[in-house]
Amino acid sequence: MAADMMKKWYNASKKRASVRSFEGKINKELYYILKDFASSLNNGAARIEFKIKGGVLERPRFLSFLGGVNGTNCFAAVIVRDDDKYMGGYIGEAFVLECVSRGLGTCWLGGTYNKRSLKNYFDLDDDEALLCVIAVGKPAEEPHQAPKKSVEQLTGLTSAEFSRLPEWQQEAVNTARLAPSALNKQPWELEVERDYIRIISTKRNFGFGDVDCGIAMLHIELGAAACGVYGDWYFDGEDGEARFVPFASTLKNENADADYGYEDED
Repeated sequence: MAADMMKKWYNASKKRASVRSFEGKINKELYYILKDFASSLNNGAARIEFKIKGGVLERPRFLSFLGGVNGTNCFAAVIVRDDDKYMGGYIGEAFVLECVSRGLGTCWLGGTYNKRSLKNYFDLDDDEALLCVIAVGKPAEEPHQAPKKSVEQLTGLTSAEFSRLPEWQQEAVNTARLAPSALNKQPWELEVERDYIRIISTKRNFGFGDVDCGIAMLHIELGAAACGVYGDWYFDGEDGEARFVPFASTLKNENADADYGYEDED
């Protein structure tokens, strides 16, 4: 990803909040800009289809007791191949932050939409599945971020230990704290070591735990990039724990001997 785009999404992550009430319509020019952007995120593991269609965002009657959205019929459908929920969450959140950077409101929806209606608009391959829907539109009111878990809850580090981490790791963790998740459960822990940050899924969260981790992965990457640190993701073991490892060339020399305040694994 380009550095200027990551900076834009990083700034958007600081003000992003779920929006459930929308008003007005997205103008035609912006719609096609976002449609092209959605296509640019598509890869072999996941893709996004951006559309304006009626009926999709209407809650089924049996889910009327759950919170839905109103005032928009614009949405992005996140489709994954081979059940790659991590990638679905990752590119879905990229789309969310692009929308937020353009002044739009968004809301991840895991079940409170009309799946039967939605399936009329897509042809899925045998190894593809619809993961989630993201409602998009002009917010009817100023969104407010919900309370999030503390750094200590997510990392197990005290405030003193956390303050001794390199700047890029502190910002990566703080940006991950803001990541949306199903029912705002934040079902992950962050293991911070000298040369990586690992995200560990702690619960299925109604089947969306891996989606939530994928969303948080992008936030970690954006926080690190804000400090000039870039890297790659690696998946460890059968549990699929994701580990962000920076490129050595982007780490600042002064962080090489940082005192983390806790013992290394070995």
